[in-house]
Amino acid sequence: RLATSTLGFMRDEAVRVCVRCCPGRAQVPSIKVSGKTFELQRPKTTLTKKIGFDEVYSSASDGCICDGFLSPAIRSAVSAGEHITAMSFGASQTGKTTTMCEATKAAVSDVFAILEGPQGDEHMVTISALLSAITPPAQSHMTGRQICHEVLLDALLPHGGDAEYRGGLHVREHPRTGFFVEGLTTVVAATEAEALQYVQNAMTHFELEKQRCGSGGGAPLRVHSLVTIKVWRRKADGTEVVSEVQLLDLAGWQRAGSSSGNNTKAANRVDKVSKGKPAAAANGPAFEDLVIKAVMRVCDSLEQKMSHIPYRDSKLTRLLCNALGGKGLCLLALHVGLDSYEETEAMLQFGKRVSAIRNSVCENSINYASLQASNGERIRHLCKALGRNPEGLKTGGMAMSMASTDEEVELRDLVAECESLASLSQQWENTQRASQRFKSGEDMGPRLDRKPVRAHISEAPQAAEVAVQRPRAPRAEAGNKSGYEVPMEGGAEGAGACNEMSQHSDISATSCNEMSDIGNKLAQLQLGRKGSRLRPMS
Repeated sequence: RLATSTLGFMRDEAVRVCVRCCPGRAQVPSIKVSGKTFELQRPKTTLTKKIGFDEVYSSASDGCICDGFLSPAIRSAVSAGEHITAMSFGASQTGKTTTMCEATKAAVSDVFAILEGPQGDEHMVTISALLSAITPPAQSHMTGRQICHEVLLDALLPHGGDAEYRGGLHVREHPRTGFFVEGLTTVVAATEAEALQYVQNAMTHFELEKQRCGSGGGAPLRVHSLVTIKVWRRKADGTEVVSEVQLLDLAGWQRAGSSSGNNTKAANRVDKVSKGKPAAAANGPAFEDLVIKAVMRVCDSLEQKMSHIPYRDSKLTRLLCNALGGKGLCLLALHVGLDSYEETEAMLQFGKRVSAIRNSVCENSINYASLQASNGERIRHLCKALGRNPEGLKTGGMAMSMASTDEEVELRDLVAECESLASLSQQWENTQRASQRFKSGEDMGPRLDRKPVRAHISEAPQAAEVAVQRPRAPRAEAGNKSGYEVPMEGGAEGAGACNEMSQHSDISATSCNEMSDIGNKLAQLQLGRKGSRLRPMS
């Protein structure tokens, strides 16, 4: 019932891969491009290989990759109510970020152009932006190894500058809708100009975070960016169709010894990656880019048709499960430089492995009222058979045991499904209310991804005046003939606390004296304990 009502008809689609040759780089003689095929000849040998792709854009056709490859597929997927993901990947300084910036802006224009057509359905467009930062290696207390961490940041919120990461946003899994980012800002864009403004703000935050790469002091080493555009449509019969457009810009492979580009400091820390496994860097500690390594491992597992796909190896790969072997379309824009044989060969072979991945693409539509009505009819039938009242049933009041019958278990599952559907049916309105609070500047509480900047002690001189010196512990009087002072434990600490409380509170002197007597008695008892710790009086 779920497959026919919410997923619709499925079709098998392969991941589409196009290659863009970076302009301005000298092409080595061992690499030749002929139409949509690359011919590679290994240096100092006669071994040759040919690798073909869906589309190949040379340096002479710069800018055609969006109009000829990405935009037509995005328009078709949004019109059909399907998920689609466009990824850019390749070596560093090959134009990946430029391609994805143009593709993101073009996707916004395409989405609103489709919604302006004669459809007559209620619609809503939401924008969210996510930034995946790879932190510098930190020594593990358990194993002693240097481990990097992946931190998810909200790119729609103001840039935190040099603020430290709190731990980042967390990826959760819903039993029906799949993986999502908890606490991520999602804003509703009413017009194309408003959506482009939010996208531009997110890209500015992406660039500011990339400029911090490798600068030390907790700055990230690598940065991956993801912009998600969701198109919500509600038909006249109550059916909701949700189409999700993901635009992912993966950080590039960095060759060993390379120090060109803006991320010079980060380049000194990054070594050449071969299938996601970096070697030791010459200038700085080696590290593993968790995201790239996880993406390659997922692609290799899908290409080999393995039974287990390691989506959980990275936070970002969990969000890409629809694009890689899932129910959405996937477009990969591969960027190569053609000035290095080993690098170009690795990129092309990776693209060929990705093109072998197959997805089961379908329309993402659901009619909550129809599903709740069918479930309600079955619930009434089971309640009549079990002799229960169907009104006011809640899963919290339905205890199951080993003696429960199949009908009771089915009834509990149907009630739980109805509760989940009732919650999901309010998602449209909840998103609008959350977006309105964000636009109005309402206080949303502390940020979940960054720590607040702490003020220095010199910036707050009043703090020194408020500080109160802790009183010293009193000496034990009766029973202490050894000339030693009782440590601040037990009753002596209680007497010291009493003196402090008497100075800064309204407690009566009689109560403080009684507490002091009790503390002295406890101190005398402590002296009689075997192995009590004493220290000389100063």
